[in-house]
Amino acid sequence: MIYFDPEKTREIMCRILKENGVNAESITHVTDSIIDASLKGIDTHGLALFPHYLEGFQLGRINKKPQFKIVKNNGSAKLIDADGAIGHHAGRFAMDFCIDMAAKSGTGCCAVKNSSHFGAAEYFTIYAAKHNMLGFAFTNTNSLVKAYNAVDPIFGTNPICFACPIEGEEPLSLDMATSVISWNQVRNCKEAGIELKDGCAYDENGKFTTNPNKAKCVRPIGDYKGFGLGMMVEILCSVLSGSEMGKDLMPMFHSDMTKKRGISHFFQAIDISKFTNANNFIKRMGEMVKFIRNMRPLEGQEVMVPGDPEKRRKIERLNSGIPMMQNVYNEFINISKDFENAVK
Repeated sequence: MIYFDPEKTREIMCRILKENGVNAESITHVTDSIIDASLKGIDTHGLALFPHYLEGFQLGRINKKPQFKIVKNNGSAKLIDADGAIGHHAGRFAMDFCIDMAAKSGTGCCAVKNSSHFGAAEYFTIYAAKHNMLGFAFTNTNSLVKAYNAVDPIFGTNPICFACPIEGEEPLSLDMATSVISWNQVRNCKEAGIELKDGCAYDENGKFTTNPNKAKCVRPIGDYKGFGLGMMVEILCSVLSGSEMGKDLMPMFHSDMTKKRGISHFFQAIDISKFTNANNFIKRMGEMVKFIRNMRPLEGQEVMVPGDPEKRRKIERLNSGIPMMQNVYNEFINISKDFENAVK
């Protein structure tokens, strides 16, 4: 493993994106998101995606200077056309509206169309939580998850994400795909030449496979339950916004990087103070997570709440650096030799 210093890496990525004509807000949000994801160990949505995003900007898949448009504006609900922006920027733009609307009326919702991959969903919900809000984020993706009792996939890994503030620490964050594993994990296993865990992926005939080269789709969590949750996310994102559904979206790693993907998202913020005293809520959340963490564990196990492993990993990686496999490091060096200076 090669270890990158997060701040030096951020500085180099920002410069490269600026040299490629990407606007300042898109640069800020994509680099902040992928650095944070990698620090937390969410490597499938972290630094490893920078070369892909850069190519998207360079070849036209992602709009370097998007002009967001409010298509519908109805008090606490908005429909936004992201103009082909990087999803990280589009999502923060939408969540800002959600927070503002929630502060006025208790809740705010934004559906976003014509966007692209938005990385780790908690980037948006934790932002809302730091404004004393409950934050929700969803996105559709191309079909990667097998439909229950079918041979083929229908919905994407369509994540569900929720965050809220807690006393004395970073917000509680639940960020989960509606599939057992992400498609990027399949890609990582393929590149590393290792097998997948059994029961996670299917071949072209809808049969389980541990060979990442034969994997055509992945398994929904809880089988029919995860399939139903993925459908819910699809409805909130594509059907509600009038966008293409996952089955009609171009794959993320399609060879044609000139065409936009048309991904859709859905965001919501709820103002805690419109229901109860915000400080009391935050204190009670602190009591809840403390109680859970102190529950009697199984032998050799530890009781945690959502987000605990990521918080722990972030502390470790701020000290040790962000680990990177040799093949990913080579991609960075091919982009710029300056990344040699980011190695710790």
